[in-house]
Amino acid sequence: VEDAIQMKDPPRIGAHASNIARRANRVLQVAQQEAENSEDPKYVDHVNQAASNLRSTIAPMVQGAKGVSMNPADTNAQQNWRKANQTLIDAVRDVRGAVTVDAGVDQFPPPPPPDLSELKISVPDQFADGPIMYQPQDGGAPPRPPLPNDNATPPRPPPPETDDEDEAAFPTPQANQPIMMAAHALHMEAKQWSSKDNDIIAAAKKMALLMAKLSQLVRGEGGSKKDLIATAKSIAESSEEVTRLAKKLAAECTDKQMRKNLLQVCERIPTIGTQLKILSTVKATMLGAQGSKEDQEATEMLVGNAQNLMQAVKETVRAAEAASIKIRVDSGYTIRWLRRRPWYTS
Repeated sequence: VEDAIQMKDPPRIGAHASNIARRANRVLQVAQQEAENSEDPKYVDHVNQAASNLRSTIAPMVQGAKGVSMNPADTNAQQNWRKANQTLIDAVRDVRGAVTVDAGVDQFPPPPPPDLSELKISVPDQFADGPIMYQPQDGGAPPRPPLPNDNATPPRPPPPETDDEDEAAFPTPQANQPIMMAAHALHMEAKQWSSKDNDIIAAAKKMALLMAKLSQLVRGEGGSKKDLIATAKSIAESSEEVTRLAKKLAAECTDKQMRKNLLQVCERIPTIGTQLKILSTVKATMLGAQGSKEDQEATEMLVGNAQNLMQAVKETVRAAEAASIKIRVDSGYTIRWLRRRPWYTS
């Protein structure tokens, strides 16, 4: 529009102003969808208020553009349009703020600063053999620490969070290890996140370990029929735990679509887990008859079931991470998604 004003081209002024109005109306549509999709009253109020403000700015911007197009050389008309257009831009920015900040993105504020009255600092004493413990009095500030020694070796960064035992249980699977490949896929999905303060990730990691163990038992790499049945039973129990945790999270999610997606993927898990327990029992009865037609059929069914189960848990982890963005702020429910990084990138 500014270029068209400088070129004194009324048709272009009107065309581009109409384009601005169409895009602003698109923002309004999306904001309305967001409000209808949420069950958080505070969030809905903020989004609706920002959308209403934006709606009131579109017509003045269009009227201002019409005034300029009638007389592109009129400086007053130009300023009126610029002012109305800037008001519209500010209103769009407010809508963006309402759908991002109020959605609970920053749901974990930083902890409060420590109480300086209880702070103790150890500082070198050049006139004594040991350090001096300084206790501030009357809220006084502690002494400044000594300047760093350029020749001193920098402290080593903290070691990375590792699951050495888990990693040992997941060597690179071979093409003839379909159950291990399914377990490894879930392991790679879950290992991206820290299991600290996240029961869903902890449960998913446990399921991947159990499935890796089941793979070894099915292939006859140690263990007995009893071990195979017991491992399948543990996997079924873990399946129910993942579903319980996912449903608990879904109940606190204010986004209807995200909640629906999470419930759809997690509610499949217990059924598949129960089927796995049954198929594993059938497979256990075939351990003494490997290579028979019945054994091959039982193995194929078990493999397909294990793959479906691991895929369902993977999808649940992803849906849960997405749903965690919009949790009822007044519920007291907290879950942390801390992406694990190598220590040298911290």
